[in-house]
Amino acid sequence: MEHNEILGMEAAYQFLNSSLMKRIGELTVRDIADIHRRVLGYVDLINAGVFRSTQVFVGDFIPPPASEVESLVQEFVEWFNSEDATSLHPIEMAALAHYKLVYIHPFYDGNGRTSRLLMNLVLMQTGYPPIIIPVEDKQTYYRHLQTANGGDVRPFIRFIARCAERTIEEFLWASVENINRTFPELSPPGSEQRDMEDESGYVVGIPAMTVGG
Repeated sequence: MEHNEILGMEAAYQFLNSSLMKRIGELTVRDIADIHRRVLGYVDLINAGVFRSTQVFVGDFIPPPASEVESLVQEFVEWFNSEDATSLHPIEMAALAHYKLVYIHPFYDGNGRTSRLLMNLVLMQTGYPPIIIPVEDKQTYYRHLQTANGGDVRPFIRFIARCAERTIEEFLWASVENINRTFPELSPPGSEQRDMEDESGYVVGIPAMTVGG
């Protein structure tokens, strides 16, 4: 199951890179379904890319009724492509896009993965690297989503901003280390002994596990 989920995420990222990266402000409802179809394509062929037709429950949170899903996704797409959304800071827009879609919860499964892919699409389209939410931050991630469900999305936006900052720092560390290995003559004395692990305990160049959902 985990292997098939990884294959699905790889297929979804390939779809983002090949079909959606240059289409800024042109997202469609079908694009969201196509992302989800790839996310679950190796796991659940029946429900992959199909909006849910019954009520679902996520812990204590009750998503909108199934009868409203299609119209809510259409409203989401209109917001996503709007000037109001694209004029936001990219990290804020990415976080809001993630939250708005996962709140609708349009699919039976894979809503979190689809929402995080859409979040990373926004970031990559604006020159940021895709971010990874480490598995050890899973409870913090869910707690901020619950806070957003209660009406305050600001902690969730700040959480995503911290994840983006950490990812950028890791990319910079990895770039410096790669230069030091490739061109040792350019490295300052003693740099070859530099620890690859930063203050937060993340090892540069080794991606963390992603949060499920």
